[in-house]
Amino acid sequence: MSKSSLKKELLTFTGQQLVEVILNAYDSSKEAKAYFEFFLNPDADALLEKKFDLIAKELNRSRRGTCKCRISVIRKAIKEFEAFGVGPEKVSQLMLGAIRMLVGEYRYRYYSEALLNGTFRLVHDYVVYNNRHEMLKPALESLRTIHDNRNLGTAQMRDRVRQTVSSTIEEIASSQ
Repeated sequence: MSKSSLKKELLTFTGQQLVEVILNAYDSSKEAKAYFEFFLNPDADALLEKKFDLIAKELNRSRRGTCKCRISVIRKAIKEFEAFGVGPEKVSQLMLGAIRMLVGEYRYRYYSEALLNGTFRLVHDYVVYNNRHEMLKPALESLRTIHDNRNLGTAQMRDRVRQTVSSTIEEIASSQ
């Protein structure tokens, strides 16, 4: 069902019927419950911490020194966080935190090629997102601190992040 079809259908409901639909959604779906709780008590920082915890838990998935983290789970967490309408600053903060965690964990575990590519894709998306929301300068400064932090990840990983940022900036400049 499309959003417009749903809207047409909901417009035919009475107030009591709408309340019933919302309560049924609240009871039947964990995601709907989380959304309504956030809607009633919007605490973006608490939600941000929940998402950081979820990403950290995902990064701790490993087997015999190999990180079994699923980049799709991290991207989904970011997308869900953004869907709550928390604002671009908070979404950017979550994306940067995920990048920092991924780069930092690389020092201790082997990453599959898919996870490496997903990490660099997340860096690319972070730069594009911040450019779209006119926050590119602070975003680049944040990525520079990751690159300059010798205690975070490996030199090879930090250099690949820098290369990804450079190519993304070139891509953005050529499209304007």
